[in-house]
Amino acid sequence: MSVHICIVDYISAGDIEKYSYCPLSWWLSRKEKHTENEGVRKHREISEEAKKMKKSYSKMKDSESMAIYYSIGATLIALVGISFLYSSPILSRIFMILAIVWLLFSLYLLWKFEKYVLLWERKDVERVMVIASGAATIFSIFAVTFVLPPNFALGYVMEVLSLLWLIFATYFLYISLKSEFQYNELKKKLKLPDGEIIYVDDLQQSPILKSEKYKIWGRPDLLIKKGDDYIPVEIKTGRVPRGPLFSHIMQLTAYMVLVEENYKTPPYGLLKYGPVVYKIEYEEDLRNIMLEKVEEMRRALETGEVHRNHHKVGKCIHCSRRNICPERLA
Repeated sequence: MSVHICIVDYISAGDIEKYSYCPLSWWLSRKEKHTENEGVRKHREISEEAKKMKKSYSKMKDSESMAIYYSIGATLIALVGISFLYSSPILSRIFMILAIVWLLFSLYLLWKFEKYVLLWERKDVERVMVIASGAATIFSIFAVTFVLPPNFALGYVMEVLSLLWLIFATYFLYISLKSEFQYNELKKKLKLPDGEIIYVDDLQQSPILKSEKYKIWGRPDLLIKKGDDYIPVEIKTGRVPRGPLFSHIMQLTAYMVLVEENYKTPPYGLLKYGPVVYKIEYEEDLRNIMLEKVEEMRRALETGEVHRNHHKVGKCIHCSRRNICPERLA
């Protein structure tokens, strides 16, 4: 799907698709006004469904995190409450030993982080270091509270508070499961691959992806994050071909170039025709072919000379501009 936006000296991925189909058809399309047809309407419907999926996924993850936080909080508050109900030097010593163990583990991680950890591993080590330090702090608190004199009133208040936190945890767990169900239903309806939808083609909310290096721009229909990879998805709503069309591959390749420059080099992109999905590997040869098309388009814009580049009657029959085309075959 393409939308005409004035970006000086930039070529859109949608225009690359049109040019790759037929240069003359692309040239004639430049004079067209953007009108809503069946394909545009279907694309808008898919975008709306994808936005709902993106929202459901975010809600699911946020609620899941809140459920975990409240569950951990309820457990800690309950333990603190128990420590106020009675004194236990034995438990105090146990928690002190645990605190020392976790503190030593934190120091080990810090040493490993500075000496041996590779750059791509650092985030994971930092995360574990924070957890280990937090655990050492919590065990230290328990070690102190279990040797303090009993305070039954405060202990009962803490136990009631822990129950309230547990109720909140249950509520957020329910919201998470409900959002997950909605997400899976929409995913099944759209027949989309696994991964988190992080980008949807939306004029109001989604930024234009631009390549300063190659002077091209575009908005992929979807951008899915799968693990550490960003996968562009182009959805075609017309007939299902026997294989991926060259013009569509060129458009998807342009999106892969944009993803590479704005996010990270994608291993592949996906072309979706109804229920059929084709995986297009991101290869240097494919990118060079697409960039050659872009250079041809720039020369055409400079000279104003464009011609049909094929002898396929079928292409002309299915072309929406054949009635105004001076070189049509049918």
